[in-house]
Amino acid sequence: RILLQVQDKGQAYYVDPVELKLYYLGRPADAFSVMRMRGLGITNYNLGLIPIGANQSSLATPSSSINSSLDSKIKIFSFKYGNNNYELAQSLSQTMYNSYKDSNKVYSYTGNIEPTILRESFYGIFLKLKADDNSLDEISSQLKKIASTNNWDDDQLLEFTIALVQYIPYDHEKVTANPGINSNPYFPYETLYLDKGVCSDKTFLAVSLLRKLGYGAAIMDFPDINHTALGVACPVNYSLNGSGYCYGETTNYFPLGVIPQTINNGQAQTANEFADLFNPSGLGKIEIYQKTTGKLYQGIPALIAKINILKNYKNDIDTQKIEMNNMSSNLNAEENNINIVKAQLDSYYSNNQIKEYNNLILSYNSLINQYNSDLKIYKAKVEVYNNLVVKFNSLSKSFYQQ
Repeated sequence: RILLQVQDKGQAYYVDPVELKLYYLGRPADAFSVMRMRGLGITNYNLGLIPIGANQSSLATPSSSINSSLDSKIKIFSFKYGNNNYELAQSLSQTMYNSYKDSNKVYSYTGNIEPTILRESFYGIFLKLKADDNSLDEISSQLKKIASTNNWDDDQLLEFTIALVQYIPYDHEKVTANPGINSNPYFPYETLYLDKGVCSDKTFLAVSLLRKLGYGAAIMDFPDINHTALGVACPVNYSLNGSGYCYGETTNYFPLGVIPQTINNGQAQTANEFADLFNPSGLGKIEIYQKTTGKLYQGIPALIAKINILKNYKNDIDTQKIEMNNMSSNLNAEENNINIVKAQLDSYYSNNQIKEYNNLILSYNSLINQYNSDLKIYKAKVEVYNNLVVKFNSLSKSFYQQ
């Protein structure tokens, strides 16, 4: 953004959106210098996303190329990772979308006996890409480039990729139209093109992307709660029920491995409790399909460490809250006692009972001193408590990227 100071000769300033600083644009040379210093630059890939229009200088361009450009749209996917904002641009074709949308989404078999691997084969339909669909290759290439720029390891690239899928909006309208049944599953390209999907749609996309990046992945089904999630290959001792796959929620942002304890209309809901983040009891029966091997996710120990820090903060907060309530009750009792003695002192003073007044004033002053001492300790305890709450709330919001 460039701001014009209209009240002072229209002086121009460039506003840096990261540093929130102003850079004065005095002469053309100054403006060019700022552009060179602060500009992000652009790649040939980004330039290639700009459609080519039909004008006089491009009349010799084949009509097929023009139609191909006009058929495409640039989709910007905005998401967060590590509590930082990211954007990824991808060119998507309506023709390709229609091709997937009109594809067969029914698994057929001959004979009267249902195959034992029916769901395995059915899911396989949606993980098979068309020969001319390069969208996931291009997206995975962009993801790897960002990871390389940030010097991320394999675990971070994996988390980054899943975050992209998690931030694709959940398709509430689809759930409302067919409660409990996904009668029109989306191919990954459809989910990208429409920029929405339900649990199974987003899981298909996540599995397909992880396969492109060389990670082991699978589809986790939970028929008792009518939910589907991503399975990511990880060490067996950290995996869900010893399956060799860690739980990956796709309908909302969750750190990889965390199991949501509340799912409403198919979408997982975050909470501020950290006691049961690996408890699978609410999932019911677990079925795993379309297993592939590849790189393992090794980030669960670090996740457990984060959760333990949050748990410790929460336990300290609960303990100190009880202590403060007890101290507050004691202060109230002391204050009531002080008021009673004060009333007696006022009575002695009014009735000119000087001897009784002087005898009681010493006790009164002692009570006041004790109250002030206890109040000082209480206020210090409140300050420590409030600081703990601020830290806990900050870490909690950071944990769920809120």
